[in-house]
Amino acid sequence: LTRLGHVPAAVRISTPMMETLAVVAYHQPVSRANAEAVRGVGCGEILRQLMERDLVRIVGRSEELGRPYLYGTTKRFLKIFGLKNELDRHFI
Repeated sequence: LTRLGHVPAAVRISTPMMETLAVVAYHQPVSRANAEAVRGVGCGEILRQLMERDLVRIVGRSEELGRPYLYGTTKRFLKIFGLKNELDRHFI
């Protein structure tokens, strides 16, 4: 059934990915630089992996110098973590 696409694949998330996802969920919309400031390490590759897994998406651009991308969570993130809507993420 997994091959046919009827059963959703399990999402495996490493600790650094979970930390970055938590920062994005709590502070969204957040730039990569702000996420890195909170975590204290580079997040570029992790954000890319989270985007590939459809847990994070680009929600816009900042007005700051260079107009960096702003990241936010997706509907798939809400579904996986059992949240009904965007407001529920504040109560995690």
